[in-house]
Amino acid sequence: MDALLQQYKDAIAAGREIDCYNNKNIFCERDSFMIGLTDMQVLWQRCILPLYNEGDHDIPNRIKTYVKQLFETDDVLSIYGALECIHGYRMMRLFYDLPFRIDFSDCREAAKAAVLRNAEKFKHYEGKEFSSFDGTPYDLVAPRVGLEPA
Repeated sequence: MDALLQQYKDAIAAGREIDCYNNKNIFCERDSFMIGLTDMQVLWQRCILPLYNEGDHDIPNRIKTYVKQLFETDDVLSIYGALECIHGYRMMRLFYDLPFRIDFSDCREAAKAAVLRNAEKFKHYEGKEFSSFDGTPYDLVAPRVGLEPA
């Protein structure tokens, strides 16, 4: 079995599936733009779609639930993970015929509110995770929720 898929299944078994989206359980297989953050394309291709194809047809509902929960936090990496999950889904929809749909339209306001509520944390984030990005993490997330960069 694919090691990343097993990692995801282990998270489910441990009751920590949300950690696959909040950057506490990292999924990456190649050089990534960011350091220590999940590469959502990897998560979608190597874990989510295979699980769905194995018969886990509830995974789209759980993903949406996790995204909503992460937007309620004040954790920069969790909010970023939720935004990346939505972005990853949109990218997958552009290039692949996904066997399911997730309507994230009702998450827009929560996403924007989470970024606004944590704007200073994003602007002054000192962790290494965004060190490859030229700018602040706020500059990265603001346009995704319809805000101007700092």
